[in-house]
Amino acid sequence: MARKKRTLDKEVRMELTKENCHAIMDYLMVQFTDKQDYHYNYYFDTPERSLEKNDVTLRLRTIRKEGHISYHLTLRVPTIEEETYLEYYQRLSEKQMRLLVYNNKLPDGEIKDLNSVHGGNVQNVNVIRVNRVWAPYKDLDVYFDKISHRGKTHYEVGTKIDSSQTVSGDEKLNEFKELLSTFGIDFKQAKRRSKKFR
Repeated sequence: MARKKRTLDKEVRMELTKENCHAIMDYLMVQFTDKQDYHYNYYFDTPERSLEKNDVTLRLRTIRKEGHISYHLTLRVPTIEEETYLEYYQRLSEKQMRLLVYNNKLPDGEIKDLNSVHGGNVQNVNVIRVNRVWAPYKDLDVYFDKISHRGKTHYEVGTKIDSSQTVSGDEKLNEFKELLSTFGIDFKQAKRRSKKFR
């Protein structure tokens, strides 16, 4: 049986122009490259789109990083705190990934067992390609995403705030806002990709 993994975190993300994204990346001395980290995000929903209606995300992420490929299934369920989600996570084999992407067959494990959330009948509804690069800034791990969806390119910067870490969420959020303000940018939370890119 798959090992259970759950986290409670807040993802802080902001959409950027290409110019602003590259300016901040230059400041933190990183750049995009397909040889380092890119992934495909497959989103699933019920035939009635009940997950989307309830702000639940079921996503399979295929990560290609420095020649290594891994597959990660995530179910994100909203909590009472804004932009904070209970995240269920499961690592998949290539066979499990293919059965899910091409046959809509959920692999055995805790996520499949949570059929009170997804009903057990899900289908592949969208795919987004993301080129990601990470950079440290103070107490943050900041990431930059170059997002490709249906022939268009979008840019985002973000960080994850884990509720179990010693540095408070407010402190981390302020550090993230401080980084943006260095470039004259006021923080505005980006829409979740499962909603924005349909």
